[in-house]
Amino acid sequence: MLKICEVCPIEFNTVGQSSDSVRIGFSSFEYIPTDNTRFFFDIDTSAVAAASGQTAEGFFGTLLPFSQTFQSIFFLCFAFCFVVLSFWFNREGPTLMANFKNIFSGGMRSRTIFKEEITTTGVWSEFFLIFQTVLILTVVIFTFFWDKGISGLSAKEGVMMLLATFLGILLFLGIKYLVHRLISYVFVEWGLSEWTGKYFRIVELMGVLVFIPSMFFVFVPEYAKIALFLLIIIFFIIMAVVFWNLLNVFAKNKVGLLNYFLYLCAIEIVPFFLIYKGMVSLVNIAGN
Repeated sequence: MLKICEVCPIEFNTVGQSSDSVRIGFSSFEYIPTDNTRFFFDIDTSAVAAASGQTAEGFFGTLLPFSQTFQSIFFLCFAFCFVVLSFWFNREGPTLMANFKNIFSGGMRSRTIFKEEITTTGVWSEFFLIFQTVLILTVVIFTFFWDKGISGLSAKEGVMMLLATFLGILLFLGIKYLVHRLISYVFVEWGLSEWTGKYFRIVELMGVLVFIPSMFFVFVPEYAKIALFLLIIIFFIIMAVVFWNLLNVFAKNKVGLLNYFLYLCAIEIVPFFLIYKGMVSLVNIAGN
């Protein structure tokens, strides 16, 4: 005997065995399957996805290209720089900010005032800022060339490559310092005696500006292209500041524009092309 409810379309089988399910006309109704005991839900995500006919949506992260060894090294480098930089800014923040503002002042600081402001902590803070710039640039360059020939290196060879890059950038800055001092000694009329100190303050500022974009470039591959674009923009801004300050120095000392352009090409532009060519050659050798 079959009875039909007049209120809702639910059928009850009163003869023999009862129905093991209740059918309700909800078209969007979905259910989660249970396990064999019929008391607990089956948490198998593949079964849930198959039953619902949908797949999980969202943002999927990208694995870092290098090994856990280099991930740990890079993390420690950035963490160390962040902690020490916070300490120095807490101790010498006003002095460092004054140095950075002086970069955009267009003039050179008075030597007597500079001597009065020198402190041991301030000197070490400036040394650290230069070290930080070299360290961050080393990590960025290593990451940039990772998938261009050095990914096949062993952990030991990779660490040696990282160390060689660091020492190479440090050597480059050391040579720049000697060249600046030599030119200021030979061409006294150019007035470049104080330019060396200002140049290295620009290097210090570069290390501060590239810190966050470098972290994204290394640790967030999804935004690596955007971070690299920002790093390139910061580099060109720094170069523009260098060119502008040098132009002020040459104009102040009434040095011809020809000497200015010769100085830029020989000291500020050509070395970067040579470094890039050298890095590409070194990567190719390491890849082979």
